[in-house]
Amino acid sequence: MGKDLKGKELGVGLNQRKDGRYQARFTKFNGQRSEKNFVKVTEARSWLNEQRYLDSIIATGDMTVDEWYNYWIENFKDGIVKDNTTKNYKQRYKYNIKSEIGFIKLQEIRQLHCQKILNNMFDSGRYSNGTMELTQITLHALFKGAVENDYLQKNPAENLKLKRRDNDNEERRVLTRQEQKIFKEYAKNTLYNNAYCLVLETGLRAGEIGGLQWNDIDFENGVINVQRTILQDAQKGGFYFGTPKTKKSKRKIPLTNEAISILNNQKMLQSKLKMKSKNWHSDWDGLVFTTVNGNPVGASTFRSMMIRIVKNINFDRQCSAQNGVYEEFQHCYMHSLRHTFATRCIENGVQPKTLQKILGHSNLSTTMDLYVHVTDEQIFAEINKMNCDI
Repeated sequence: MGKDLKGKELGVGLNQRKDGRYQARFTKFNGQRSEKNFVKVTEARSWLNEQRYLDSIIATGDMTVDEWYNYWIENFKDGIVKDNTTKNYKQRYKYNIKSEIGFIKLQEIRQLHCQKILNNMFDSGRYSNGTMELTQITLHALFKGAVENDYLQKNPAENLKLKRRDNDNEERRVLTRQEQKIFKEYAKNTLYNNAYCLVLETGLRAGEIGGLQWNDIDFENGVINVQRTILQDAQKGGFYFGTPKTKKSKRKIPLTNEAISILNNQKMLQSKLKMKSKNWHSDWDGLVFTTVNGNPVGASTFRSMMIRIVKNINFDRQCSAQNGVYEEFQHCYMHSLRHTFATRCIENGVQPKTLQKILGHSNLSTTMDLYVHVTDEQIFAEINKMNCDI
């Protein structure tokens, strides 16, 4: 029976350390000792009770995948890993994993259960390669946590096979130079034109554009300091700032003359919006890109406007087409503009290592494999070099 520093009994497994913190400890059914320190005795007692409960149901083999998931996400992910990572785990578990295996006892889960989830997603035809990959990642992380905590001997999500769609374009959408020109022309009179053009000049992510503040921009030295991203979660009250995606994502991006001109245009536009709006939200003053009333702009809003722009391009093409035959302008999104920026950089001779730093990637392979594309224009330009006399 443990005691606090005044001699008061706290209960089995609890005691107060000399530094004032409360220690909770117990021995698991497998003989392994588990302990943790807390500021409050109530927190220590709550953790101890939860651990004993989990240990009891694992000892009897009664813990379900759902019970393990709830404990795992709360204690090992919420507030520990990036918010977007936790959000992805929650969504994939809720929509793709829970109904399939949530009710099964944890110790009865086998690789075939996990593989079936991915196969069913593919067979339904409703999910992209990216969503299926996220589900695979979630399964692996979920059961890896169970292995690390001695609730499973091995990870049943190891070596899963992911089917890929033949009609799913593996290359990320990149605009050709002509498409880039057309897109910018149609985006010209939209509210977020300056944001789209700035991505094409800097390669910023959608969240980084949304979180960009005027004090991040050093006009004198021609540099953007990327320091934050904008996130959105209804459970957290809407918009909030988060740290960039990786350590390398905090970076300095040199500004082209065109980028400086875009930012100056945005400053003038924002001043006009403030003057016109009767409901301007000053809480977000300082953001470079806002809605007409001064609210932050989320990725979904940028995307919705881009969908409208592409629809307008195709509408005009259809109207001017002979016999109703026209070349459709394929949909593109904020990340497409980032891909396009990276490809233009390589086409213009920017060194890959330099581009890696501009994009904020942790390793060079990510830059080259995912963000740099060879366009048809570039292929023909390179082959035409063969026509030169030697």
